[in-house]
Amino acid sequence: MAQQHMKFGDYQPPDPDEDGYTPSYATTSTPGSGRTQRGVMKNSVMFTVEAYNLKWTNIKANVARRILQQVMNKNSFDFYHYCVHKSKWETSKFYAANFSLQADRLNEDEERIKQLSFQVTAIKPI
Repeated sequence: MAQQHMKFGDYQPPDPDEDGYTPSYATTSTPGSGRTQRGVMKNSVMFTVEAYNLKWTNIKANVARRILQQVMNKNSFDFYHYCVHKSKWETSKFYAANFSLQADRLNEDEERIKQLSFQVTAIKPI
């Protein structure tokens, strides 16, 4: 089977760094959840949302621009990715936030980005 690669819509960016594809899950519980006076947790889970922290280092500025155009200021976008909790590749609706960009070289026609990172979060809970 051919190697799969993530996509934002129809755009396939370069693969993120080896440590640049980090799954994260956040669980929301009901307001009545909490610990008793004896320290026992009484928890009522409402839902869990999946997210991925993505990171690229030492990429061309025009590649960073193209990645950002696909995800920045969008209510949602299609994200083709390896879904860790399902152990398969799939397309789901996500949004992006928490952008960080560090310029490395600003020589004309040689502009490079030292690091680009952001988080993509699923629209629907798992």
